[in-house]
Amino acid sequence: MRIKSTQIFLPILITVLALFINALIMLACGYQPVKAFVAMYQGALGGMREVTETFVKTCPLLLTGLAVAFAFRCGVWNIGAEGQYLIGTLVTTWIATSITNLPPLLLIPLVLVLGFVAGGFWGAVAGLLKAYRGVQEVISTIMLNFIALELVRYSIDGGPLQEAARAYQQSERIAANAVLPRLLPKEWVPHNRFHLGILLALVLAAILYWILFRTVLGYQIRAVGQNQVAARVAGISIPRNIVIAMLISGGLAGLAGTIELMGLSPHRLYQNAPGYGYTAIAVALLGRLHPIGVIFSALLFGLLQAGSEEMQIIAQVPSKLTWVTQATVLLLVLGLSMYEAAQADEQLNRDGSFYSRVKSILSNGLKIK
Repeated sequence: MRIKSTQIFLPILITVLALFINALIMLACGYQPVKAFVAMYQGALGGMREVTETFVKTCPLLLTGLAVAFAFRCGVWNIGAEGQYLIGTLVTTWIATSITNLPPLLLIPLVLVLGFVAGGFWGAVAGLLKAYRGVQEVISTIMLNFIALELVRYSIDGGPLQEAARAYQQSERIAANAVLPRLLPKEWVPHNRFHLGILLALVLAAILYWILFRTVLGYQIRAVGQNQVAARVAGISIPRNIVIAMLISGGLAGLAGTIELMGLSPHRLYQNAPGYGYTAIAVALLGRLHPIGVIFSALLFGLLQAGSEEMQIIAQVPSKLTWVTQATVLLLVLGLSMYEAAQADEQLNRDGSFYSRVKSILSNGLKIK
């Protein structure tokens, strides 16, 4: 097991290049990039409260990024993390507003598990369609995103989960027993929102690393993602691993929605889609589809989101320009991926026989890519 230096160097290079391109865009629009970046730093890392807020913004990006990365490792393009996130919030709201008499030690784990199961079910639907019907997962997951969004809208707009007063399109607050505890007292860091879900997300990243690189299941999933023909020759079930990968991927995205609802006030379900599931694609790709790399890429995107408000106030730069930075990162990562894919194809063509290619793929499956 080894990590190549390029896995560390390339994401840093891409980030620096994206910030440089964004600085040029700011100059072209008449803004001061240095002042904007200083303001962004102050808003994201300027103090303890700002640091905790960066971690709060990072949490859903980390979980959805892990979800997308895990599916991509199996060669499945999960574009449905947004819908799986919404289904997680929907089921969480239903359970946490219906069951109110359980103690927190029972209710919180119950809601977390059911949020994971709900998102996993939504992801498994697309996995089953691809594995046994050949339905392109890009199409099915995007369609499931819209179905999930409309289910949420129906539920809180005249539906069964709308608040009793019927004044707004929102749910009731979830039970106080289902709210995730804050880890830092307000006496230490005033107005902080650092909740238990952040540590849970980091633990899940470590667990996902262990699954991918220390278990038979992880090896099979990576083998399917690298080459299905070679995996089939080795006796690995392609449909089974696709479904399992989408089940776990959807569960992580659903858990992201559950933790966000349980961890942050006002603990209500609204009909708007946060967009975490789409940003997660850039997070996963920048992290090189590696759980540890996804932690740092999610932290970068969390920093951008946390600092965007301060950048808007101090430097008068629209916060939407942070989306330009994210888009630039995504385009650079995609360009790098296309280059690497072309290099890999060229290498395979030089390797010779089909047997040697299969042997190379299976042996490289034990290494961290």
